[in-house]
Amino acid sequence: MAIRGSRTRKDETQGQVAMTVRLPAEVHEALRAVAFANGGSLNDVVLRAIADFLTHKGRRDAVEAMATRVREQYRVALDKLKDL
Repeated sequence: MAIRGSRTRKDETQGQVAMTVRLPAEVHEALRAVAFANGGSLNDVVLRAIADFLTHKGRRDAVEAMATRVREQYRVALDKLKDL
């Protein structure tokens, strides 16, 4: 699965960005089935999946990555502080 950021287009009137995403055929069919079952559009299903990811996983990953960077950057100071 690939996301091609170079193919984005900003819709100035609605504050949205169009983006091309290449999916395996079976993923596309699964998304279409979910959209059909819920009476929504494929776009609605993808937006909900992205929103759920950002809410539940994306932010946690970002915080963990930041914590790792901070621990590495301040490793010597943190080692000294733990002995106080």
